[in-house]
Amino acid sequence: MAKTYAKIYYEDGKPYPETLKQHTENLLKQIEILTDLYKEELNSIGLEEEFFNHLKIACLFHDTGKISSHFQKKLKKILGETVKLPEGLNKEIPHNFLSGIFLLEKDLKEQIKKEYFLPVFYCVVFHHSRNIDFSPEYLQLVIEKDIKQNVSTLSWLLDYGFKSINVSPERAKILYKRIEEYLFNQGRTPQIKKDKKFIFLKGFLHRADHSASAQVSIEEKRINNPEKKLLNYLKTVKNSSGLKPFQQEASKYRNENILLTASTGMGKTEFAVNWIGKDKAFYTLPVRVSVNAMYERFSNIFGKENIGLLHSDAVFYGFDKPETFEDLLSIEEHIARTQSTRQLSMPITITTADQLFTATFKYSGYEKIYSTLAYSKIILDEPQSYSPDTLAVIIKGLQEISQLGGRFCFMSATIHPFVVKYLKDYCKILPPQFHKEKKHRINLTGEPIENLKNYMIKEYKNGKKVLVILNTVKKAQEVYKLLREEDLNVNLLHSLFIQRDRKQKEQKIQNPEEPVIWITTQLVEASLDIDYDVLFTEIASLDSLVQRMGRVYRKSGRNITESSNPNIIISTAQPSDKGKIYDKDIVNLTKEALKEFDEKILLEEDKQNLMNKVFSEEKIKNTNFFKKFIKNMELLELGFQAESKREAQQLFREIYNIQVIPENVYNENLEKIENLIESILDKSKPYPERLKSMYDLNNYTVNIPYFRIKETLPTAVTPQKIKTQIFTVSLRYDKGLGLVLEEEELGKIL
Repeated sequence: MAKTYAKIYYEDGKPYPETLKQHTENLLKQIEILTDLYKEELNSIGLEEEFFNHLKIACLFHDTGKISSHFQKKLKKILGETVKLPEGLNKEIPHNFLSGIFLLEKDLKEQIKKEYFLPVFYCVVFHHSRNIDFSPEYLQLVIEKDIKQNVSTLSWLLDYGFKSINVSPERAKILYKRIEEYLFNQGRTPQIKKDKKFIFLKGFLHRADHSASAQVSIEEKRINNPEKKLLNYLKTVKNSSGLKPFQQEASKYRNENILLTASTGMGKTEFAVNWIGKDKAFYTLPVRVSVNAMYERFSNIFGKENIGLLHSDAVFYGFDKPETFEDLLSIEEHIARTQSTRQLSMPITITTADQLFTATFKYSGYEKIYSTLAYSKIILDEPQSYSPDTLAVIIKGLQEISQLGGRFCFMSATIHPFVVKYLKDYCKILPPQFHKEKKHRINLTGEPIENLKNYMIKEYKNGKKVLVILNTVKKAQEVYKLLREEDLNVNLLHSLFIQRDRKQKEQKIQNPEEPVIWITTQLVEASLDIDYDVLFTEIASLDSLVQRMGRVYRKSGRNITESSNPNIIISTAQPSDKGKIYDKDIVNLTKEALKEFDEKILLEEDKQNLMNKVFSEEKIKNTNFFKKFIKNMELLELGFQAESKREAQQLFREIYNIQVIPENVYNENLEKIENLIESILDKSKPYPERLKSMYDLNNYTVNIPYFRIKETLPTAVTPQKIKTQIFTVSLRYDKGLGLVLEEEELGKIL
């Protein structure tokens, strides 16, 4: 009997097949690993033997449609084998649709409990997202002339206790109707899609299938004795005396959802680690730089082998430090860990929020994330950095995940009161933890920021490390040019530097040893752990200003007195974003609220009180900021869904970015860039070597919102064979200034 294949893998450039039986058995092994490691947690959310019996049926039949001659012909052609197609069958029907016909057989239906039948059926038929481009008559013809003739190749399924394995072509019309109902959300499918059994069945089927296909474990081993590892780590931290009382309290709330307000520097991270305990967890932050830093911190506590890093560039992590990888083998280990992390397999994963909460948009396949989070813990750190649209998506996601059984810890130095309103029924609100240190004295000035140039220079010449935060890239470039005319140690950082230059600047801005002026944007608010002496900033909304203040006198023990000069100077005149980034009404409310503290010390508790005042629902209900939040919440309540994961990612990020190489950078490095592209495409080279070439190529790029360059006609640099497209644009790039944009308004470029 001819072998039936499910997959083709490549090793040293040569293809080798995996049979359908082998692939299916690998899925069952993955489910066994999952239940062995997390049985207690899965049982606690209602997933017991009956559920896993039905998941086993879904795994056994999910790929049975691959006995199709069309499918086998594609795989066997790669192996140099031939397959003759049945006469008149000129179009391939996706295998996942064909798999459904087996589940309509009477003998098999009798082994599936009535309430499980449609969840099992639909999770098999839609484990891939495909559309119908065939008629019910053609479907019946394929089943009759092809699938029925090849059923004998599935005889190994009889070993799993089934009475018979067969198909009935006349049931093709029932299959077609059910596929249509699901695609167009008709019949019983709207209820089925919300059914917990369906979400878990489809989610775990995806995870088992993807893990088996990627040849990684569905779950890596749990961390051994995490509490001891945390305490041992704290012994190595300077001036640490172990867990503070409020951090110790975290262990009491391990089975609850919690909301914590705690000052910067109080030790929220250690609180979260103690709250996680022995459980699987996902720690989220807004931006990649802070995710990378937190990954290092968790790796120091638990060991790199236990921690996953998940964001769009995670596979390139460490390539900027040659000492990270001792040899080719250590790069391969990093790649393997990245693969495991992508499959959500690590015991603790540090990630950007978009990697998880795009699932709130319910694109096809979102169940993989929801089913995993249902037996895990999620930490939301620095949530005040998100836009109102994104906050709505995250809050809705937390509500739904907690209803499935997942637990969350929402923590920040300051929290919007309306966020508390939407989460209070889902979590326990802990007493706030504010330190009493006096760190910030503010000064409001009606002068435009550029008029403060001499003040900045004076502070610099007094030996200070000066931070200047502007609302737009263009204003940052203008202020930098003004200060560059003087004989000063002045630098510029924003998001429109090519990656190579940006990484160097991000390193340089941290821990300077001599007086310096750094001009930057909101980029530093939540991403870089920096501690400066004085801040000059444009007026923004209060939540953003509080984040900016946190970059000054950040370290514990740094205090000011009543006689100290202000170390936070806020320019309230002519903000450069002109209301396009920060809601004008909220900025005005912020100005009014801050007047009370002009020339005064602002304590951490004061900041939260001001947040409650500025962002009270009564005051902001008519602002565009709050309207965006409410609109997204209402859309999600009504069941809004994204068509695809890509669309969900764009909705979450609010803006479509593309990777570009500025034209002068491209021309200056043409030979290197062409050699790197050639290396990436050369499959005879080891994958780690090609990955390093992709990393080196990315170093010449900058991410930019598409709307900013749509008039410049970007030209593709990379061929379509390379998954991530890179373009060149005719915008000038300057190593000191970054990408030079001549437009008057920069919208949301930060």
